[in-house]
Amino acid sequence: MNKTLLSLIFGAIIGSVLSYFLLDYENQTMELLNYYGEESKIVHELDFNYISNTAAFIIVASLTVFLTISLIERINNS
Repeated sequence: MNKTLLSLIFGAIIGSVLSYFLLDYENQTMELLNYYGEESKIVHELDFNYISNTAAFIIVASLTVFLTISLIERINNS
């Protein structure tokens, strides 16, 4: 299997698991009272800090897996 594809797959898995356990997801909701005649309206938003930090975890984990595979190949070829 191609080491780039392998590192992306394992980096996504490892980065997602790490971000799930290490980062705190904050649910962003706002309740608007008396919004154009409605009693209340609830607006749900995404937590962009969580999404960007998760992407950073996935990128770092992918690079780590790629460099580890490259190092193992270099040691085995020597």
